Amino acid sequence: MPGRGHASAAIECGGGLYLFDLGEPVGRELIEWKLPVERLEAAFVTHMHSDHAGGLFQFVKNLHLYHNHPDYLPQIDEITLAVPAEAVEAVKAFFTASYMFAEKMNVRVKLTGIGEGLCFQDSNIEVRARRTTHLDGYAEFLAGHPEYKGPRCEAFALEARGEGKRVVYSGDLGGVSDILEVAKGADLLILEFGHLLPLEENLARLRGLGIGRIVLTHIFPDYTNRGDQLQRTADSVLPGAVTVARDGLTVTI
Repeated sequence: MPGRGHASAAIECGGGLYLFDLGEPVGRELIEWKLPVERLEAAFVTHMHSDHAGGLFQFVKNLHLYHNHPDYLPQIDEITLAVPAEAVEAVKAFFTASYMFAEKMNVRVKLTGIGEGLCFQDSNIEVRARRTTHLDGYAEFLAGHPEYKGPRCEAFALEARGEGKRVVYSGDLGGVSDILEVAKGADLLILEFGHLLPLEENLARLRGLGIGRIVLTHIFPDYTNRGDQLQRTADSVLPGAVTVARDGLTVTI
């Protein structure tokens, strides 16, 4: 939609920059929002739906191309790219099909698979994955189509800990039950809205969990121009706790 990109959130923690989901046009937005790309350490994809992964390949290619313009574009030499384990070989194949050969890239991509539990840790941040039921509806279809050997219905929420804070990024959900346990006591919950209708009933289930702040993302096109309505609804359930996201929103915790 005009003025709204697909799913991507950046976390700055301890001097590092970390991306959760790579929906397009993430490569452009990194520059437009003046994020410290030179401090980029890792990027995570919660599941392979195109609104969460569609910017992945151009994002990586941009990091390569930035080296051609060292006077005014940021430089990084290495990044960890974590995708659902089911997608690792497919991503490798697409890199090859796109002529993005590791030996010819200016940036080293450490491609790793996400599974349940710890999926990344450095001196700044620890990231754990929690499986959600978002893709479980495909299981029956896949059982009847053995020619599709790769997909295993892997979708994850991500929990990040650093600097004494805890952020939960829901990814896409099968239902709010997917994240109730991990959301308890979170300093920030980045919560997808698109699959949580009616909003009032789902937000009500978050009462009493001790969540510091909630940001609603994944705003469906029907609600693009109804942010004020969503905000009023959220305030009626959890007064002062919820912010309806807009592109470029910055939150400090």
